Amino acid sequence: MYQKLNLKNIKTIAIQILIIGIPSYSVAVLTEKVIYVVPTIAMMMMVANSVEIGNSTSRNRIDTEDPVIEDEAMQQSSEGSEGGGLG
Repeated sequence: MYQKLNLKNIKTIAIQILIIGIPSYSVAVLTEKVIYVVPTIAMMMMVANSVEIGNSTSRNRIDTEDPVIEDEAMQQSSEGSEGGGLG
């Protein structure tokens, strides 16, 4: 259920925190307005979410190299369009 926090995960989390924290606090100190801080946090969260260390990834990847599935989908779509007319 819970992932083990190893050294690699801690480094990634620390980098993500810095990516979000430094620009957000900078904007907060310089402008002193929340209207600028909230969008900065939102944008930096998107950037920080894309940070990965090493070749390993926790994201799901789609494998499109299976021609059997693609062929079956093409056959089903062509069979459904052959009946054509309503009347």
